[in-house]
Order: sequence, then C-alpha cells, then structure tokens
Amino acid sequence: MARKTRPARTKTKKTLAGKASRKPLAKAKGKTKSAKTSTPATRDALDDMVDAAAKALALKCNPAWMPSIKANLEIILRQAALVDAFALPDEVEPAPVFEA
Repeated sequence: MARKTRPARTKTKKTLAGKASRKPLAKAKGKTKSAKTSTPATRDALDDMVDAAAKALALKCNPAWMPSIKANLEIILRQAALVDAFALPDEVEPAPVFEA
C-alpha cells in the first residue's frame, strides 16, 4: 500500500485588503533565522522613547517585542500628527452635552 503524501504546511496571513495569503512554513532543519545571526538594528528616537516610557512605568519589555512596539507607536504618532495638523478657528465652540 502506497503512503499518501501531505501537501506542505502553510501559514495563513490576512493582508490589508482582507484577503488571506498563504506562505509555506519554514522547515525545522536550519531554515529559520536565529536572533544571533541577524544584524543589529540601529537605534533611533522611537527606541529611546519606548525605553524611557517602559522605565517610567516600571515595565519589562521583551526585546523580541520591540519591533511591534515601535510599529504601533509610529502609527499612533502619525495619527496624532493628523489631529494636531487640523487647524480649528477661534470661533469654534465645543459640541453641546447630550443628556438623556
């Protein structure tokens, strides 16, 4: 009796358009990148900001999470810049308070 072969395992990842894309998973034998072999990233202002905030809040940040933390912080800062760039005239009043 012949053995059936399975198709290669894939990892599903949602794209910005909402469609799923499939990538083959890396094999366990030496195909994954280790943190030791990667080149050290250069530090920038976001690294310093994350470190200062973590220290001020007494949080321990796993170095593996730093790229994700920096990406989220960058998005938040870009959105805040959009709000800050919107000029309001001096005559604008706050919206009335709704009471039920």
